[in-house]
Amino acid sequence: MGRVLAHLASHPQHIPSYLSSGPLSAKSPLEHELPWFSLSAIHFLDSFLSKSMNVFEYGSGGSTVYFASRAGSITSTEDNKDWLERVQTHLIASGFANVTLQYRPFHFHRAEQFDQSEYLRSIPDRVFDIIIIDGTEENIPVRPTCFYHAESRIAPGGIIVVDDSWRYPELRSRNQAKSFREFRSIGPCRPGVTSTDVYFY
Repeated sequence: MGRVLAHLASHPQHIPSYLSSGPLSAKSPLEHELPWFSLSAIHFLDSFLSKSMNVFEYGSGGSTVYFASRAGSITSTEDNKDWLERVQTHLIASGFANVTLQYRPFHFHRAEQFDQSEYLRSIPDRVFDIIIIDGTEENIPVRPTCFYHAESRIAPGGIIVVDDSWRYPELRSRNQAKSFREFRSIGPCRPGVTSTDVYFY
């Protein structure tokens, strides 16, 4: 809690968001229609996104709705069928028709098989303006594998967003990006301070 208070003291502009969509909120990120990223990363994306952009994401949720309202199209891969159906219900109720949801189940406790999984390979064989590395993890981190697989699908001038980036410091020194930026702050429905990295190509 001390880190949160220190962050809010140095970033008072985040206080309204913390009060409305922070850990005390009764709503989920899906209901808030926001990514479960750091708030500073969301603010960056607000200014970066345009209706001409195409988005791919590993992991669906509030981010899917967020991008559906701000980008041209979004393709989202999800391994949890019940959660996918909740996201789909929300999208239909909100009237979005620019989203492709892909159900690709995988037992993440068998991460040694992840390299050959349909989940990893679910990203279409074309380029995207924005790729989101998020989604399920269990015993072994698989997001770095998703990141390296996604680098061949990012368009020039595009970005790859890695959530919970404090877990993957190795990506910052091993990547094909022109540069990267860490966005560290509180985030929707999060109890503490987190970091989301954006890689620029």
